[in-house]
Amino acid sequence: MAGMNRLSKSLAALAVVALVVAGLWTGTTVLRSKEEKVTLLDPAQVVVLRTPGGFLEVATLVKTETFGWRSSYTCLGQDCGAFLGERVGEIRVPVHYTYRVPLAESWILKLEGDAYVLTVPAPVPLLPPAIDTAKAEITSVGGGLLPPGAAGNQTNLLKNLGPELTARAQRVEYLRAQLPAAEKTVGEFAGKWMKAQTRGPSRPVRVRFDLAPGN
Repeated sequence: MAGMNRLSKSLAALAVVALVVAGLWTGTTVLRSKEEKVTLLDPAQVVVLRTPGGFLEVATLVKTETFGWRSSYTCLGQDCGAFLGERVGEIRVPVHYTYRVPLAESWILKLEGDAYVLTVPAPVPLLPPAIDTAKAEITSVGGGLLPPGAAGNQTNLLKNLGPELTARAQRVEYLRAQLPAAEKTVGEFAGKWMKAQTRGPSRPVRVRFDLAPGN
């Protein structure tokens, strides 16, 4: 049996050599090099944590927002508010912008110096933002000869409030404002799970968010 195996390997080697020689004779490329990256994870430098999945709420930014809506008339496609009248409604309300981070099936923490570094996706807002309706202040001011009705103006004010707050929640300055709190929350979460899943002395966890360019 061993002799048969050696014979099979020899025949296979001869076949490869013959194929290469034939390729060289005809100018055809038979063998091509294959290059690929090999990722080596040092068990002493890497900790893999399982997570419960879903989303982790990392920070809530509470901000009192002001939003206004103007109603007027048009005459032949032109704004006639200055002549016939206009109405400006305004709402001032506390808004709770909650940001969260998606939990992958596992998180990889890499040892850098005296701490583990965890890179996670940037926090994303929970949409639409929540508003504290009990503390909302709505005003309506009409001017001119025939200002539009207050009811219609307020309806449009509230109708357009949601999309406006959704857009504000995704602004760069709002995202940056909650990052310190989000970083602390993720670090505490990862540290707790590390203690539960690993043995040995614990190390601090530094969090890095994978922010889009310009954020």
